[in-house]
Amino acid sequence: MLLITPEYPPSVGGIQSLLHEITTAMPRASVKVMTPDAPGGAAFDAGAGVRTDRVRVVGSSSIVRNLVFNARGLTRLHDGRPDVVLNGHVVTAPLAWAFARRHRVPLVTYGYGKEIQGRPGLARWALRRGAAAIAISEFTRGLLLETVRGGRHAPVHVVHPGVHVPASVPARADDGPFTLITVGRLRDWYKGHDIVLEALPRVLERLPGARWVVLGDGRRRAALEERAAKLGVAHAVRFLGAVSDADKQAWLQQADVFVMPARYPKGEVAGEGFAIVYLEAAAWGVPSIAGDVGGPREAVVDGVTGLLVDPESAEQVADAILALGLDPARARELGAQARERAERDFTWPHVAAQLEAILRAVCERSARS
Repeated sequence: MLLITPEYPPSVGGIQSLLHEITTAMPRASVKVMTPDAPGGAAFDAGAGVRTDRVRVVGSSSIVRNLVFNARGLTRLHDGRPDVVLNGHVVTAPLAWAFARRHRVPLVTYGYGKEIQGRPGLARWALRRGAAAIAISEFTRGLLLETVRGGRHAPVHVVHPGVHVPASVPARADDGPFTLITVGRLRDWYKGHDIVLEALPRVLERLPGARWVVLGDGRRRAALEERAAKLGVAHAVRFLGAVSDADKQAWLQQADVFVMPARYPKGEVAGEGFAIVYLEAAAWGVPSIAGDVGGPREAVVDGVTGLLVDPESAEQVADAILALGLDPARARELGAQARERAERDFTWPHVAAQLEAILRAVCERSARS
């Protein structure tokens, strides 16, 4: 399998993590990755255990870098023949298609969410020229199918993202503060940090010792800190910025509830296609409060692994937080069920096996045609 992607570690993000994990979790497949160069890329590749071809790109904006990657990647067209080309992002569809066409092998494209809304024409182009597509959720599958408007297209398969599930979860201290946690960049409003802030005054009336720990950084941080001060809840909020994976896991072990009421703002290209962070919380036995919309609705099962709420309603968010904060036994029950579901359905070997089965079937169909 040749994976062509503009998003790959050591750069950080959900897409980068997903694509790296699947390349290392398919022991029966020989994988090669083509991706742009990046600071720290050589050191990462040395320990990643995956053959990686870094293409030198220039430019400060992602648009320019993607264009350069598509162009310079063509110089590798004759570097071996793969059985299948997996395109990791719609922006590299032209380069991935060129490789598939040159070697007469099938092309499969990954779809996530926001990038489809932002580039529907390119997503449609890739879907009509590929042998299959992979969507990270039913919601994302719907976005892909909307681009073709009922026309001819490749089959779209749903393969949810995965998560590392620790062997055990240490018991939480009963005498500690009730801890809410959110993990996500503070770059856009759609993740719902603003709604959680509006909910906190009601929460603190009933749970005065509660605290909200926010992991992640971005351009909205200053506005959120200012709003926390105006609402009189700054003493209960800790904005910790970007943290290491080890620190994130340490905080998840202390958390009672993960809260991220993600939404799809009208008129904006934004929203979660699935959101691995809900699974990361589940892996540590932490129930989630999520928006009752699209991808999050598939990541969190209402009343089983967490609670779904109207993501535009601070009142509903507050009610959900209080429902779990005032009933620790229920919160622990939902957390245990969330962990069980993550362990059963969402480990990376399980996810990679689903993807590998699809890719092998695509190759077999191609060989017969």
